Amino acid sequence: MIKNLIIKLGILSSYILTSKLVWTFSFVRSLFYTGWKKGSFKEMKGFINYPIGVSGGKNISIGEKTIIGKHSLITTWNSYGENDNHVHYTPNIVIGNNCHIGEYAHITAINEIIIGDNVLTGRNVLISDNSHGDVTCLDFPPKERPLTSKGPVHIGHNVWIGDHVVILSGVMIGEGAVIGANSVVTKDVKAKTVVAGTPAKVIK
Repeated sequence: MIKNLIIKLGILSSYILTSKLVWTFSFVRSLFYTGWKKGSFKEMKGFINYPIGVSGGKNISIGEKTIIGKHSLITTWNSYGENDNHVHYTPNIVIGNNCHIGEYAHITAINEIIIGDNVLTGRNVLISDNSHGDVTCLDFPPKERPLTSKGPVHIGHNVWIGDHVVILSGVMIGEGAVIGANSVVTKDVKAKTVVAGTPAKVIK
């Protein structure tokens, strides 16, 4: 009986809360959320779709007209580990102007991640300049191992990155490149090149 009542209330609310009204409410909420989160960043000139996760925001700059998709996670690590495995880092993340970072993105740095202007990503994209892959500490649980980096990640202007792409440390992606969905990028990608696969390889 309660279940049917709730369904009927949902049907009734659909006549009051139109799609346009719900969208407007979500947009206004995200505007407010952007303002509320702005102080968490080194620089924030873009727009955040509610909600996202941020850690180490004072090392993160986001350019004008850039949109961050909801449920994204953007993190930098100034230090990590415990006791003898404690390590300090100097991380930096810069996302350029007029970018659109898709929902559920994860961007994380202990080194440097630079994303150029007009970059478009799909959903569930991971861009990381680090890993728990220190092979000298395999006796420790992964979360207790020092973070390691093979180098910064630089993504040029006008790059298109498909859904579920993973971009790993030490990678440079040239201007205008296209990264196919579900790819794992472990090596540099030249400008205006289309790559796909695991690991990503040139297809055009």
